[in-house]
Amino acid sequence: MSTVHDKPEVDEVRRTFFQSAYAQGAPWDIRRPQRAIIELWKAGEIVGDVLDVGCGFAENALFLAAQGLRVSGVDMMEPAISRAREQARARGLAVDLNVGNALRLAELGRRFDTIIDSALLHVFEPATRPTFAASLASVLRPGGRYHALYFREGPRAISPEALRAAFGSGWRVLSLREAHYEETDPEGAAAWLATLMWLGDASPTGASP
Repeated sequence: MSTVHDKPEVDEVRRTFFQSAYAQGAPWDIRRPQRAIIELWKAGEIVGDVLDVGCGFAENALFLAAQGLRVSGVDMMEPAISRAREQARARGLAVDLNVGNALRLAELGRRFDTIIDSALLHVFEPATRPTFAASLASVLRPGGRYHALYFREGPRAISPEALRAAFGSGWRVLSLREAHYEETDPEGAAAWLATLMWLGDASPTGASP
């Protein structure tokens, strides 16, 4: 897998976009966890040490911590992490929340059993997605699972073929199903919910069963 990071100017464009979105009232700030994440937890699909990548205000991470899981979150936007930390304190929850780059997750210095991703994957351009996949693999234990909720329609949509192109050697797509991404707009957005397993560097390229 490629481990080439985005150029600094690309990171800055992404940062500016999120700063503007937060200033105007982010459409993903629904003040509660995504229903798709709750359903994954109820199904026993989120276990062990959990990382919420691109956690934003971390409502998903806070929900999982309230269920007794050991949860960390990482996001590039310091204001989002600051609010998430305030909410964690107010709710009496121990959540490790960090400002960081999703393309350099190895800097966290930890490994996880489960990674959840609520609307981060589709932020990356096709050429950057393998780098993101490599970053995920650097912190996911072999046999660990990555659950991604991302757009199914619109300019940021990712097709099943594009998903498999991004996650190559060492990954296996376990499931890919239609889902719904909740937003402040009651209609929300059509989404995919993908579950992938990290098998390890020596494992052959997997495919959906």
